[in-house]
Amino acid sequence: MRIYFLVEGRRTEPEVYTAWLSHLVPELTRMKRYDEASANSYFLISAEGYPSIIWEHMPNAIEDVNRTGGYDYFVVSLDADEATVEDRIDEIKRLVLVENSPILLAF
Repeated sequence: MRIYFLVEGRRTEPEVYTAWLSHLVPELTRMKRYDEASANSYFLISAEGYPSIIWEHMPNAIEDVNRTGGYDYFVVSLDADEATVEDRIDEIKRLVLVENSPILLAF
C-alpha cells in the first residue's frame, strides 16, 4: 500500500497523522520525498492552510501522484471552517474538473 497525504495544517496534522499511522498501520514507512513511493510507504506534506491546500498544493500533489504512478491512494485532509462539508467537496470537485485529472474521488 502506498499513500500520498496532503494535509491542511502546518504542525499538528503532520505530527498527528504520523503518530496515528505508526500505531494503526505500523508496517507503513514515511517517505521524505514523494518520488520514493515503495511498498508499504506513505508521503505526507502540509499545505499550511486554506485556500492554498486546494488551489495551489492540490494541483501539484495530483501532478506528483500522476507522474510517479506509484500511489494507491491520494488522501486530502482539510477543515470545513465556516463553509459546509458539501461546499468543500464541491470546491475539490471543481478543481479536479479544471485540472482534468483522472483522480477518482471518494468522500
